[in-house]
Amino acid sequence: MFATVALSSLEVPSSVLCPGPSAHPPSPTSPIRHVFFVIKENHALENYFGSLPGVHGYPPNGSFPIAIGSNRTIAPFPLNESSTPDLPHDQVSERADENGGLNNLFVAEAAADGAQVPQDAVGYYTAKQLPDYYAYARAYLLHDEFFTGVLGPTLPNRLFDLGLTGLTWNNDLPPPPAYVPGDTILNQLDGAGLPWNYFYSGSGAGSEPFFLPQLGGNVCLAQHILSVENLGPVLSGPRAPALAFIDPSADPLYSEHPPANVTLGEEWTVALLNEIFASPVGNSSAVFLFYDEAGGYWDPATPPSAPPQGDGFRVPLLVLSPWTPAGVISHEVIDPAALLRFVDDNWGLPALNPRVAASPSITAEFAFRAVPRPATILPTPVLLGSVHPLPASNAAGGPTDAFSYGFLASEIARFTRDGCTGQCPHSHRHLESARDRRTFALGRRHRAARGLDLPRQAHSSLGSGAGGAKRGGRFSLKAAMPSGSSERSAASTAP
Repeated sequence: MFATVALSSLEVPSSVLCPGPSAHPPSPTSPIRHVFFVIKENHALENYFGSLPGVHGYPPNGSFPIAIGSNRTIAPFPLNESSTPDLPHDQVSERADENGGLNNLFVAEAAADGAQVPQDAVGYYTAKQLPDYYAYARAYLLHDEFFTGVLGPTLPNRLFDLGLTGLTWNNDLPPPPAYVPGDTILNQLDGAGLPWNYFYSGSGAGSEPFFLPQLGGNVCLAQHILSVENLGPVLSGPRAPALAFIDPSADPLYSEHPPANVTLGEEWTVALLNEIFASPVGNSSAVFLFYDEAGGYWDPATPPSAPPQGDGFRVPLLVLSPWTPAGVISHEVIDPAALLRFVDDNWGLPALNPRVAASPSITAEFAFRAVPRPATILPTPVLLGSVHPLPASNAAGGPTDAFSYGFLASEIARFTRDGCTGQCPHSHRHLESARDRRTFALGRRHRAARGLDLPRQAHSSLGSGAGGAKRGGRFSLKAAMPSGSSERSAASTAP
């Protein structure tokens, strides 16, 4: 999103001799041998899951002045469309939104900042726009008290997610040239002899590592930074990563950064998760799917006052693995430092830094003594790195998947026509409301006809590892959600 780096810059000069793999890397302390941080863009927890019963903040409720000093107010409302224009989400705006803990100035601050539709700050999506994310919440574990590491925009939050938890700089401009904040989790893993990768989606190499001399400035480490198109081959190869970051922030079509279409971004995420869980490492993997920051959308929970800058607002965090209990909502207050602690604990490494050491352990969220559950594989027309039309019929003579591909093709055509690069003007909103309603009505009929529109069930099961039945080049959709699991004291079960 912020910088592009020519792929040729990732090539290691012949004069540089990079160290080979360690002969004795540490072994994991759990059955999880591969961890994935999938970090998408700019949505608060309430904006995505406020309509899910059991979540703190359900149902969405509040009264928000429409302007600074105004007595006129607006209440939270469900969005009819699948996108909104962007909202102000710099640190100054978010401190104003917070309003001393009242969390009631999101609309007024957006209006003062010149947002095109400031009332969208208190709008929220539902399972209508995000059916697959709601399916994952019922099939796996959702955190509803997960806060971002920095009250501020994308770049400082993504650097926090890499382990730079002592940030004092907070904006989306590149850090000063002399800014060297310490080792990241990737440097720590590399020093321990554990493989890692940073996968990006979009027009250029993942930007955040290239701001850091300890990552992008090291030609031997930079070769681990790859396009997401390489994910499948890497996972099938001899050096599948212990930890992989997957960063679509430079991809304006799929990142979900407003004004991107959230349903289309969800389809990309489904394709990504299918790729992971259908791979040879899928049966020994855990995925943490979360958002870099809240994007200026309202959330009712006041962020903790964590040093040095304070955490940011709540964002969704889904935890997916064969050992994740189904349908659980965890209410434990954590931020990305807890995920970094999980990585350190899982490989018996010392805490990366004091902030990580002080974070709660989330290892108890995994039922390692239980029989591993098969992965939930959902259908999607999106392929990582490219888009292909679906065949007219599958090998079993089934109907054309016209809705999914037609919806996708129309979005790509609109995107190309409007020339959007991540900050489209209001006149280029992704779907008009009437068209949105028709699209999702068609989609509901399409899913129901194929046995997919089952809001309280997982849609498919894939056997452990790379197995699993396929039909016509797509996964065969068979099983219902696995049986429920015991609750923890700090959790409730999603309906």
